[in-house]
Amino acid sequence: TRINAPPLNGPWKLLFTNAKDAEAPARTEKNNDKKFGDEVAQGVQVKTGQRITASNGECVNYIQLSGGDTESGKRPFDQLEITIQMTPLSDTRVRLDFRKGRVLNGGAPLDFFKDFTFNFPPPSFNDLVARLRGMDPSVEPQAYFDILYIDEEIRAHRTGEGKIFVQRRD
Repeated sequence: TRINAPPLNGPWKLLFTNAKDAEAPARTEKNNDKKFGDEVAQGVQVKTGQRITASNGECVNYIQLSGGDTESGKRPFDQLEITIQMTPLSDTRVRLDFRKGRVLNGGAPLDFFKDFTFNFPPPSFNDLVARLRGMDPSVEPQAYFDILYIDEEIRAHRTGEGKIFVQRRD
């Protein structure tokens, strides 16, 4: 049970989103224009979710791919993780500061790319960009979401870009 646990804490699985880019890195099938389309390669299963540790405000968004194979290009990676610092701005608004990314790819041609990490610009850079756009980052930072609904099992939120996410505890 989750008695007195922070409401966002724990693992979540994506049920619905209107954000086409939420699983975009997993889409490898090319359309007739030889561009990557909206389809995941046949035989590849996608799991999208996040793990939130409320005690330190850390969120790890992930896309896990299984099935297919990495050698044929049907599965471009095994897992993509994005680590985000979450800071509550109000009872419903949460600021998101993207900190680092990690790509796991057992089929990478070079060992260097089998476990590859990268960093995002520091939060102060994003605050500067927000101010240049005439926004107050303490109220409307570059990245945030507003909680629309949350209970013990389901949550829904809307990002600053208007994208809706519905998630279930995993």
